[in-house]
Amino acid sequence: MGAGDAAFERTRLASERIARLKRHLAPGDGGPLEGAGFGPAREFGAGKAGAGPVGSGPLGSGLVGAGSVGAEQSSHLVAERLAELGPCGWFLLHDVHWPGRPLARLEHVLVGPGGVVVVSVKNWSGHVDVVDGALLQNGHDRFPAVETSLAQAAAVAAVLPPPWRRLVRSQICLTAQPELWGTTGTGIEVRGIDRIAGAVTGMPDVLDAPSVLKLYAQLGQLLTRPQVPEAGTVRNPAYRPATASGAGRPGTQGTDDANTSRAVLRRPAHKLPAHKRPAPPHYRYGGDRRPGTVLRVVGRSLVAGLVSAALLAPPLWLLWDLLPK
Repeated sequence: MGAGDAAFERTRLASERIARLKRHLAPGDGGPLEGAGFGPAREFGAGKAGAGPVGSGPLGSGLVGAGSVGAEQSSHLVAERLAELGPCGWFLLHDVHWPGRPLARLEHVLVGPGGVVVVSVKNWSGHVDVVDGALLQNGHDRFPAVETSLAQAAAVAAVLPPPWRRLVRSQICLTAQPELWGTTGTGIEVRGIDRIAGAVTGMPDVLDAPSVLKLYAQLGQLLTRPQVPEAGTVRNPAYRPATASGAGRPGTQGTDDANTSRAVLRRPAHKLPAHKRPAPPHYRYGGDRRPGTVLRVVGRSLVAGLVSAALLAPPLWLLWDLLPK
């Protein structure tokens, strides 16, 4: 399978997953998450993938078997727990775009008095703990998961105005270790599913209610709008359409483009001022015909002749004397 086929397959699976989530979360269908959403999430996320009502039914505490609960069910369980934060002024965005990565998703994004919290859900089996700032699973370092969590928080912060970027943090929620509590050396909070709500409500308040609503609406627009270009559309970042005066008139587009191309070809690469342009070189074919040059050549010839005569005069007189009389 080539790279293009793999990307298409991931897109297809993501689309099917979103469709299943919509059917599962739709009110009135008798699904397990049917219930009232909190805050403006119901009306804001209507018709959009990623922002929608989540149920607030109670969920029993205790160990959740990693083998009996899949990744999708784990995400729903965490969504139920996060829905309990509605009365505390927290709003939830579920299954939204990862900014800058069109094929990747963010499972949960919370917006509330404590700022913005990006929650990633992990359904790991075995023994998981945070030791000396390192997240370990069965003794093996899971730093890639911590690095991914950091990248998610950085991507969300990058789309926000500068004053709000420092309010974004990231948490890892573990469904199979409900009582886990720890913080990695990079500042990522690791919480079990039974302690995630308390960790969020325990954050100090940094936003008032109007700011929370404004930030929630802004993130809802940024994280739910489509990020993948339409099929068959190829954009050249170096292309800039011509802004000629006749661009809006029918029948002149091709002419304007051709004229623009010819003008670009005729344009010199480096343009110097008129007083600094180099003079054209003088090409000499068969000698220079200027008067000054002719006089110099004649003078040099005369001097050479006189010198030659002076040097040859004594030998000639000697030869004349030696000749028989």
